[in-house]
Amino acid sequence: MRRFSANMFRAIICAALVLGAASNDVQAASEPLKLVPTSKWHLDYADERCRLAREFGDGTSKVTLFFDKYGPGESFRMVIAGDAVKTDVPQAEITVRFGPAEMPQPLFFLNGSLAGTSALVFGGDIRIAGPTASEEAAIRAKRRGDPWIDLAPIAPDRYAAIRYMELGKPLRRPVQLETGSLKSGFAALDKCVDDLVSSWGVDIEKHKTLSRKATPTDNPGKWVVSSDYPIKMLQAGQPALVDFRMSVGADGKPSGCKIQATTRPKEFDDAVCQSLMSRASFLPALDAAGQPIASWWRSRVRFQLPG
Repeated sequence: MRRFSANMFRAIICAALVLGAASNDVQAASEPLKLVPTSKWHLDYADERCRLAREFGDGTSKVTLFFDKYGPGESFRMVIAGDAVKTDVPQAEITVRFGPAEMPQPLFFLNGSLAGTSALVFGGDIRIAGPTASEEAAIRAKRRGDPWIDLAPIAPDRYAAIRYMELGKPLRRPVQLETGSLKSGFAALDKCVDDLVSSWGVDIEKHKTLSRKATPTDNPGKWVVSSDYPIKMLQAGQPALVDFRMSVGADGKPSGCKIQATTRPKEFDDAVCQSLMSRASFLPALDAAGQPIASWWRSRVRFQLPG
C-alpha cells in the first residue's frame, strides 16, 4: 500500500500562496494542442534519482516530459519543458489528466526554466490517479493519532490504459501529450529505483515487508524554519525546492542527509541538511518481525518568499 502523509512535509517559509492568473492566461481554447512523440522513452540512472523522459512535437511546439522517482512507490515528480506550456503565472494549480480513464487532478506547479526554455516544475508527489473522495476526506481530516493515509494501489492495467496526458488551465490552450501506455515505461522506472535503493546500504528484501516505516516523532514542518532561509538568497529574492533523503539508523537517529534534487544554489542545500540533522528525530523502521532496521526518510522543502 502506498503511504500518504496528511501532513505532507513542506517547510513553507512565508505566507500562503495567492493563486491567480491574468484573464488572457485562463481562457483556454476548446481544442487541445495534440503533440505526438518525437523520441523514444529514455531512462536515466542518476546517483539519487531515476528519470523517464520523452520529447513531443517539434519546432515552437516541442515539449519534453520528465517523470522522476527518488524512491520506491507509485508517486513521482514531474517537469514539463517547452514553449507550448509557457505561462505568465509564477505559481498556481494546473489541471492534469492521464486520459482517457483517469479523472483530472489539480496539481501545484512553479513556473521555471530548463535549458533556456519555459518549464512547469511540479511541487509535490504525483500519481496517475488522484485520491478517491473518501481518501480526500481522510486526508483533509488530518487525524492526529495517525498522520498517514492509505491510498489504494493502482493496478497495472490502469497504467496500460493511459493514452495521453492533458494539461489545462491556466495554460492559454490545453496541451495533450500522446504518451501511449505507461505500463512498460513505469516498470522500467521502478526497476531503476530498486537498483538505486540498493546503493543506500539498506536491506531491500526486508523493506518489502516492513511492519513500520521510519516515522518522524514530531511535526517535520518544524525541522526547517524561517530563520533557516539563507540570508543572501532571501536578499536576492530566490525561492527554491529541495528534495532530500535522510538515512535513519536502527536506533531512529538520522545518520546522514543527501540532496536528491534542487532548483537553486548550494546555500539552500546546506541550510536544509544542517537543519534536518540537528532537529529531525524518528521512530526506527521495523521489519516483518518487529525488529528495528536501518532505513531512510524522504521529503521536500519549499523555500518561498511572501507574495
